Amino acid sequence: MAKGCGRASASAVERTVPEVEVGGLQRDLLTPSLKRVLGVLGSLIVACAILSVVAPRFLDSQQNAIASRPPYAPSARAVDLQRRLRLVDLHADSLLWGRDLLQRNRRGHVDVPRLVDGNVALQAFTIVTSAPYFVNLDHNRAGSDLISLVAVMQRWPIATWSSLRERVLYQARQLGQFAERSNGTLVVLRSAQDLERYLVRRAHDGKITAGYLGVEGANELKNELDNIDEY
Repeated sequence: MAKGCGRASASAVERTVPEVEVGGLQRDLLTPSLKRVLGVLGSLIVACAILSVVAPRFLDSQQNAIASRPPYAPSARAVDLQRRLRLVDLHADSLLWGRDLLQRNRRGHVDVPRLVDGNVALQAFTIVTSAPYFVNLDHNRAGSDLISLVAVMQRWPIATWSSLRERVLYQARQLGQFAERSNGTLVVLRSAQDLERYLVRRAHDGKITAGYLGVEGANELKNELDNIDEY
């Protein structure tokens, strides 16, 4: 009799426990309202993931389009002159755009393969830390920051979203990492001695190039010249 009662009690308990689906969610918790909320959240996550990939490339292509596509037809005299000169370019915002500068790109100012092809001995990689929306030559409004949007869209470290200092350090690290991965093709110059050694090497190997860092505006120094040493 006791055993029979035990079996009856167990059956009653089983009937009162909600059925459990895969993942441990109880069916009675997944109400239509909750399903709609989860669907909206899922759609937002997917949209953000797509936007983080598409938006930076779109902005890059709009800001850094190449007006005239190759092949180019320079004169023999121009080619000869270019090969004999020691070329130096004093400005490029290429570290801002999340491109792999060791790969030949179809947009943007420079990359290492094109620098080597163009016989560029030295390239300044100038770091952008802030810029207003709708930049123009006549008038720019203070208070807006396009680079915050660029940092967020390209999934830069969170610290760079609001800190000019962190933007400098992040882009500086990017250049160092490109040099490390280049197998010696890209040399980062940090001193006059680095430049002297590089020029000696390049005299025997024209298939290399060098870069150095610059910072636009210097407002990230916060009026403290000692911050230069950190950069």
